[in-house]
Amino acid sequence: MQVLCGTDFSDRADEAAALAALLAQRTGGELTLVHVLDTRSVLLGPAPALDAIEENARERLQATADALRRTGVTVNTELPAGWPDEAIVAEAKKRGAGLLVLPAIGRRDGVAVRLGKTCERVLRTTETPMLVLRDAPPLLSWLRNERTLRVLVAYDFTPQADAALLFAARLAELGSCKLLAAYVDDPRREATRLGLLDDPALARQHLRDEIVARIGRALPSLPVEVMVSAHEGEPAARLAQLAEREQADLLLVGSHQRNAVERLFTGSVALELLRDSALNVLVVPGAAVASVSLLPPVIRRIVAATDLSPIGNRAVAHALALAPSGAEVVVVHVVSPNLMRNGRYGRPVHPEFAREHAAVVAERRQALEALVAEPGNTRVRIDLVESDRPDRALLETIEREAADLVCAGTIGRTGLGAMLLGSTAQTLLRGTRRPILLVQPQER
Repeated sequence: MQVLCGTDFSDRADEAAALAALLAQRTGGELTLVHVLDTRSVLLGPAPALDAIEENARERLQATADALRRTGVTVNTELPAGWPDEAIVAEAKKRGAGLLVLPAIGRRDGVAVRLGKTCERVLRTTETPMLVLRDAPPLLSWLRNERTLRVLVAYDFTPQADAALLFAARLAELGSCKLLAAYVDDPRREATRLGLLDDPALARQHLRDEIVARIGRALPSLPVEVMVSAHEGEPAARLAQLAEREQADLLLVGSHQRNAVERLFTGSVALELLRDSALNVLVVPGAAVASVSLLPPVIRRIVAATDLSPIGNRAVAHALALAPSGAEVVVVHVVSPNLMRNGRYGRPVHPEFAREHAAVVAERRQALEALVAEPGNTRVRIDLVESDRPDRALLETIEREAADLVCAGTIGRTGLGAMLLGSTAQTLLRGTRRPILLVQPQER
């Protein structure tokens, strides 16, 4: 792996360079040591002053490189001029670096760390994973096979989180690692999404089981402990707290690389960790993981939604046709808990309610069973859900079933009609992260 390290010749920068050299050596790559001539404040000064600054920087850079070469690693040096963040990103791209190593940034470190102040700007544009170093000894001891590295990986099902976990697997190939994948999204929101607001413990267990299964299928030989955080607060603060509680040596997180406006509304976990975490932070940027997926698209369970209309039943037919051998199709139908015969609605106090409602439910189940009477080699399960909110009930079922694919019908309502009458398809698209197949009427 090609490793690039930025230095401002501070003590922490020297530690970063030593760590970068060991990483390059262990991975069979080379180290590029970069010092950026930040001459913006002296551009109007006399030429001899500029020459003196450059000569002094060149000598110090060469001395640092020579010291590292004595350890047996191949070291290249670069002395670009300009904006430090732009120069570092450009050099990493030119060298095809697989990792950037930079000294730490942040309010925690005070104003003395000059190079560290560029880390935030580097994070916005880099396509290279970036290690921001605060505590070098644990990482150095790990690379020397003297200890196990404790790594906490932030995980939330996004491609950025997948890429972070894949990078953790690469670290595990270099030496002994204890990996902990932590899910820290809002617990109440997740319980609501699963329809388990009254049982948050079950919601956390469901999330944990899904993450364990996902990681186990993608990285079967990689032992990873999974934790679902039960407390509320800002995600970055929760991650930092968990990492310190678990005595992690490294926090590994993906980044969406949001712009300033997006950060204003959604924040940036990676940026907050760079600023405030007491630990080493390794960020895998979104620009580097646009096509990364931890799991290949394998279909083991399809949720097919139908309201027993022709278009809904076609969605079920498509699900049965698409399901590979051995897969399971869960056919979901939502019925109002107040429905009686002939489209009437009542309440339990109505003298005929219980009998008529039970009859309607039985008729719906019979219709669903007839719909899937010949499933072939596909396992079929019928889930008849009673709810006043069909769209909400459908989303909750999809999430609880951890569907690999969702099939649903749509009548193609758009514009004012969708605004006034609603659209189940739009609700599904907004409400779930799972792949969706929408079946339209044949006349469209």
